[in-house]
Amino acid sequence: MTIRPGHLYALAAAGLLALVAAHAYSAYSASNTVPPGRVGRVNSTVTANNLKPKECTMTVTSIRSGTGTFNATAQFQLVIGSSAKDTVTLLANDCFVGGGPATGARDKVTGPNPTPNGDQCIVNAGANVTRCTVVAFRP
Repeated sequence: MTIRPGHLYALAAAGLLALVAAHAYSAYSASNTVPPGRVGRVNSTVTANNLKPKECTMTVTSIRSGTGTFNATAQFQLVIGSSAKDTVTLLANDCFVGGGPATGARDKVTGPNPTPNGDQCIVNAGANVTRCTVVAFRP
């Protein structure tokens, strides 16, 4: 198979035309400007109340988390347990979210006397819950 010089020139001309077209397109797209939009930066403060689950109906003002045995340190506190078995003592009007195991040793949470004390507890089924005014179970 032989390549004729005319075919070689035609192929070179087509390649050159493709390169010129690509260069012109990149130069055109580089010169486009995007007008400023209305998208901006919004600063907002995330509070403990923004982080509470829907089952907690009170306004919480602080967060306490822990693992093992620990206590709430204030009223109206979002108290978050670990994924292991926790033993937690609440003050009045706290919201406890247990993350303990669904089988075996389960969370134990105790609210203060007298009942009702306003504590709301969200736990796995089978958790040991004492003196929580409202108890919600999550699988």
